[in-house]
Amino acid sequence: LLRASDAGRAVFVSSGILHGEALRPYLGAYAASKAALEAIARTWAAETATTSNVKVMLANPGVLRTKMRAALMPGEDPMSVRPPEDFAPKVAAMCAPDWTRTGMYYDFKTDSVKAYRAPA
Repeated sequence: LLRASDAGRAVFVSSGILHGEALRPYLGAYAASKAALEAIARTWAAETATTSNVKVMLANPGVLRTKMRAALMPGEDPMSVRPPEDFAPKVAAMCAPDWTRTGMYYDFKTDSVKAYRAPA
């Protein structure tokens, strides 16, 4: 259905755990699942880059006020963390028909879109 659309959009929610944040004990499965998600999304973006109207993005919401965050950081004041409602408009923008980027990474903390770099 996305390929048949005039403007198919897919936004995958990733994590900063793969982009400079320290890996935390006991979050290995979480980090591995995000690495797999990024590999799938980046591959799909490459596969559709020149053959369809599909745009594929990854997005890192960073620290948000979620139940998962509260469980991981029980001493943190939840009001010191941004709510998910702040991130939602950014995802909506990436889903809009006028969005033209694909295979890139949106970082909510810096409000910037970043290209992936080849390994050194």
